[in-house]
Amino acid sequence: MHTLFYLGIAMVAGLIFSRIVKKVRLPNVTGFLVAGLLIGPCCLKLVPSEALEGLNIITTVALGFIAFSIGGEFRIASIRAIGKNVIIITLFQSLLAAALVDIVLCVCGFNTSESIILGAIATATAPAATLMVVRQYKAKGELTNTLLPVVAMDDAVGLVVFSVSSAVASTLSSGGPVSVYSMAVKPLIEIVLSLVSGSLLGLLISVSMRFFHSRSNKLMICIAGVVLGEAVA
Repeated sequence: MHTLFYLGIAMVAGLIFSRIVKKVRLPNVTGFLVAGLLIGPCCLKLVPSEALEGLNIITTVALGFIAFSIGGEFRIASIRAIGKNVIIITLFQSLLAAALVDIVLCVCGFNTSESIILGAIATATAPAATLMVVRQYKAKGELTNTLLPVVAMDDAVGLVVFSVSSAVASTLSSGGPVSVYSMAVKPLIEIVLSLVSGSLLGLLISVSMRFFHSRSNKLMICIAGVVLGEAVA
């Protein structure tokens, strides 16, 4: 069937289950997750696995808007006030998660290379669920102001950890030399280029806002900026 048909099924299922979980005082995102699990290829198969490939672009665009929304929560004044705490929390929760997963899997007898890769994946967090809960309950305060930068910075740390871990895992599997470029230089280049391209695009959006004053035009500029940013990324 058509991709839009499956998209419609997913939206209806998400809407229904968001009403259900609200009865037990759970956030809407919980209903979305349960709905996706049930209608997906692992359970009821209302949305088959081959249909998910056609929805990849929608997922990508949605993640772009989520990242844009999280970036909109950054304020220089608040970052200065809690900057040290954000860095400490991000490093500890990311690196400890990777270390604990590595240790537990190795103790349980898993292959060392696979354990290292899975530990690196454990550093990543899903910003979508966090942002949706914050937005739904209109949460404000020190916890929220600290949480959103941590979620954003965690992806950068996860990229570095994954690059280093994948290089180490490849070396252990093949027995070849460790590549400093793949372990350290490549992830740093990706992060720096992301910051540069994002800053330039943000500046372009900011300048464009001066020539358009209606809400619809400003919204269109933001949407175009997000889509272009994802294309560059």
